[in-house]
Amino acid sequence: MTATIFTIVSGKGGAGTSMAAINLGAALAGFAKKTLLIDVDIGMPTIGLMLGLETSKASIHEVLAGSAELKEAIYDGPNNMHILPGSISLQGFVNANMDIIGDILESVKEKYDYIILDSPTGISKNSLLAISLADEIIQVVNPDILSLAGAMKIKVVSDNMGKQFRGVLLNRTEVTQNELSAERVETTLGLKILATMNEEKNVKNSLAFKAPVVIKYPASQVSGNFNRLAAEIAGIKVPEEEMVIKAPEKKKKARKFSLAKNRN
Repeated sequence: MTATIFTIVSGKGGAGTSMAAINLGAALAGFAKKTLLIDVDIGMPTIGLMLGLETSKASIHEVLAGSAELKEAIYDGPNNMHILPGSISLQGFVNANMDIIGDILESVKEKYDYIILDSPTGISKNSLLAISLADEIIQVVNPDILSLAGAMKIKVVSDNMGKQFRGVLLNRTEVTQNELSAERVETTLGLKILATMNEEKNVKNSLAFKAPVVIKYPASQVSGNFNRLAAEIAGIKVPEEEMVIKAPEKKKKARKFSLAKNRN
C-alpha cells in the first residue's frame, strides 16, 4: 500500500480549502480507507482549530522544528481519520523547517491509502511546495471572477510543474444571482467539476461543533456530495440511497496515535 497524495488548493483565501480537505478526508475514512489529513498551511493553520485540536502539545510545527517526534503529533479524528494539525503559536511558525515536509510524507505514505494536504492559498513558496508533493490536485473555486482568476494562476503553475488535476470543487454556490456558471468555470480552467457545493448553514454550524459536516449533518446535500466524491476516488460503487451515511456514535476526545500501533 502506497498512499495517493491529494493537495487541496485555492487561488484565493476564503474559498473553503480546509473545509474541503477535512470533509473529503473524513468521507474517505468513512469508506474504511486509511486516511491522513495534514495541515501544510504553516503560516495560517486552521485544521486544528476546526477539529478541536488547537491546544494539542505537538503539531506539524514542532515536528518541522525537530522538537517533537512525528508519532507525537498525529491524532485520531472523525471516522478514524488521522490528523497532523498545525500550531497556532507564532514561535512554531518561526522555527518550522518546511524543507523536510517531503521526508515526513515518505515516512508515512506506506501506512495509508490516502494523504490529504491542506495547502496555503494563493501562490507562495509553501503552496508551491505543497503542489509539488501532490499525486493529484483538487482546486476549490468559488463562482466569482476573483476566485476563478486565482484558480487560473494555480492551474498554469501546476501545469508547468507537470502535476495532474483530479478536478474542481465548486464551493459556496447559490449565494447570488450573478455568480459564474459551472460551465464557465469548467471551460475556463479546462478541468472537470467534481462536485458543486451549495452554501449551506450546516457547514458553518458544523464548524461550531468542531466536526466535519459529513459527520455532524450526514443528511445534508454537501455531505452527500463529499461522500459521492470519496466513493469515486476510492473506486467504490455505492447505491445513491446509501450515500447519506449514518452519523457514528460520539467518541471521546481525540488521542495521540502511535505509528508503531498495528492498524490492521
